[in-house]
Amino acid sequence: MRFEGIEKVWIKLIDTDVQILPSEDGTVHVYVEPEDAFTLKRDGSTLKVLTSTGWKLKNLLKKEKERARLSMRIPDDFCIEGSMKRGSLKAKRTRFDSIAIGEATAELEECEVKSPSVGPSKVKGSMYIREEAEVTVSMGNLELKILELGGDLEVLAVMGSITLKLPEDCDAVIETVQQGGGVVVNSGRLLGSGDHRVKISSVKGVVIVDTWGELDEV
Repeated sequence: MRFEGIEKVWIKLIDTDVQILPSEDGTVHVYVEPEDAFTLKRDGSTLKVLTSTGWKLKNLLKKEKERARLSMRIPDDFCIEGSMKRGSLKAKRTRFDSIAIGEATAELEECEVKSPSVGPSKVKGSMYIREEAEVTVSMGNLELKILELGGDLEVLAVMGSITLKLPEDCDAVIETVQQGGGVVVNSGRLLGSGDHRVKISSVKGVVIVDTWGELDEV
């Protein structure tokens, strides 16, 4: 299915394997399997993609949940927001305004995420910070490589663990707040001119901050 005139995609998914890739023609392409697992709604310039009620009921009493499949191609200057539970996500060069991930695995490649929230999940990948952003892990594991730091960043580990790699040539000052968890800063507290603030907070989780450079594997 091909959609023109879309500026934002909103998702609310459960028991779904999701793949998101860039679209080269400025339109949104959506491929679903099976079709009855999804409900697609257009609201002006927003496309809503939801797990259908029938699919939820079908899986409700199953011990082994059946996975639906969703593949989307979206222009890399468009925005996605929403949530997903029990599934997987693979995204490349995708902009997320906000995304909540629970009981899932996710791989992000060269993405931009303003406000990711990670529940009991495993998320890893690389992303750009081009404006103020917040990263929250309530229970799970997050491995994140920042490709470019162009705004302030707040990182909170309620429980679980976060491994954060900052570019060694970025301009940042690192602040830490510990409330019973642990924060390990392997880099210096001042990187470059310190133009941007990176605030690291831990309640009962663990956060490790390091840097990467041109000689490291990208």
